[in-house]
Amino acid sequence: MSALKKIALLALAAAAPGLALAQACPGDASPRAAGTLLTVQGAGPATLALDAAALAALPQATLTQRQSVTSSVTSNSGTADERRLAYGGVLLRELLTRAGLDAARDRGAHVAVVEAVATDNYRAVFTWGELFNTTVGEQVIVIAMQDGQPLDAAAGPLALRSLADLRPGPRHVRNLCAVIVRR
Repeated sequence: MSALKKIALLALAAAAPGLALAQACPGDASPRAAGTLLTVQGAGPATLALDAAALAALPQATLTQRQSVTSSVTSNSGTADERRLAYGGVLLRELLTRAGLDAARDRGAHVAVVEAVATDNYRAVFTWGELFNTTVGEQVIVIAMQDGQPLDAAAGPLALRSLADLRPGPRHVRNLCAVIVRR
């Protein structure tokens, strides 16, 4: 197991010590098994339930987001400072492919809509075309770590961000618990 995968597994375990009793998720049709952090539904013939170890076993990605922060309080010039955030986790399209979404064998996959669901029922939506036929898919990540640290309780144990969006807020899902593919 690579060092990045070991770190991701440890981060997930540290961020979610109470998750042996799996969190309820508005996207789940039935109760989830203990330890389940994320389910992927509708991508393949069966729902894929992932715990910390299963997520850490998937190919890991690290994406960096640059943010400009302008403060008129501390500086009269209004100069912008740049801040970089490094997110570690799994690309959403990798997760969907592993769960069975196969456009080569299933022409219906081309019209699929993918919903990312949070524990508070917040949802963000993507199309198959965005994730698999544009560069957006290279920057939509299921996040387990930020700047090398597990996500805090308000954001995680998992989150999802689309770093390619001009306004990243609407498709930033904190406490991600399910990914649902609809055709």
